Amino acid sequence: MQLDDEHKRILDGGRGKILQAALTDLFKYGKAMGADRFIPITSAHTSFMPMARMAACFPPRRVRLTREDVDRFTREMAGLRVPVKTSINPGVLDMEKWQRMGADQETYDAVIEADGIARGCGILPTYSCTPYISENIPIQGETCAWAETSACLYANSMLGARSNRESFETALYSAFLGITPNFGMHLDENRKGTHLIDVRCEIDGISDWGALGFFTGEKVGLGIPVFNRLRRPTVEEAKQLAICINVPGSTTLFHIPGVTPEATTLEAAFGENAPRETFVFDEEAKQATYAKLNHEPEGKVDLVFLGCPHATLYEIKEVCRLLEGRRVARGTALWVMTSHATRAAACRAGYGRIIEESGGELFADGCLGMYYLYYPLERPALGRVATNAGKQAFTVRRSFGSNVFFGDEKRCIDIAVQGGN
Repeated sequence: MQLDDEHKRILDGGRGKILQAALTDLFKYGKAMGADRFIPITSAHTSFMPMARMAACFPPRRVRLTREDVDRFTREMAGLRVPVKTSINPGVLDMEKWQRMGADQETYDAVIEADGIARGCGILPTYSCTPYISENIPIQGETCAWAETSACLYANSMLGARSNRESFETALYSAFLGITPNFGMHLDENRKGTHLIDVRCEIDGISDWGALGFFTGEKVGLGIPVFNRLRRPTVEEAKQLAICINVPGSTTLFHIPGVTPEATTLEAAFGENAPRETFVFDEEAKQATYAKLNHEPEGKVDLVFLGCPHATLYEIKEVCRLLEGRRVARGTALWVMTSHATRAAACRAGYGRIIEESGGELFADGCLGMYYLYYPLERPALGRVATNAGKQAFTVRRSFGSNVFFGDEKRCIDIAVQGGN
């Protein structure tokens, strides 16, 4: 890999230990992936969690860091500034409603400390998995370094931006250095389709788009799917498609001919490639995918969870349309998750009041899995969960052993009101 004089100065420690460690790892990463050089970025999307977890991304890399290690890292981090637009993935808790989520004071204090450090570094405190909705929106051809299950895939596919699917560590390194290794999705030849998904059934509603995504991810793995006979999705449908592809799969780009920027036609989507395989998504395949994501859907439901990826203002409006004048059943919780920016707009429109008066919660800045997988918070009962989100249908089953109902938002709201299915 080619290095310029500034890169060499950073590797020699000329700009501090944190940037030295970041570039050392980014250089190793680039070499392993066959990159020839670094290229400048204009946008990054990463995570920024409590400092003890952030410090683990940098030397000394030990299973357990001392308080002295964390304090030293925090002091060094506080002196850095990101040179590019950088947004943050969902965090650990809702900083306004943290007690209602079961967080303790120690966890809240650690989140507030990290939030202050991030702001001081010039990082946008977005705490959202959908930065492409309002806070960090790249345009076609823009070079980025993005992490997150759906964000990178959406940005590459729907917006025509260019990012590899980064880990939060490599995205963080790139954010502070303003560069990323030149390989993968940054090269034209790697952005052509590899597999054809022939859609031969009606796709109607968020959960159908999630089912299509889950089916696709299982089939193509690391490949680049091209969808045939698929109508133009809304933003809400496209983000559900993107996130569900990357639950069983790990891809960075899809094409919908006539919709996505780099696929004006089916032929343009594949370029000189011939499809390696063709998979048919028909009614039978759709129902089989629903069956795979549903586990004992009948019975009392403890939690109805909507907002993965984070709900848009339109999705929150739709929840309110289905919920207004009704009441969430006793013993069942209804959580709608979004970013704090979208929640502010929703509350101004009166949607937050409708949800809360119905007995639900409009939470911000988090992710159902983040709270309870990484921190010892008091979580709600999760024996049976209902959701319209394919990722959560898969994740809560795997992580918490929950029995899951997966279906459209109308069914989910009905379940919340009835207390079960």
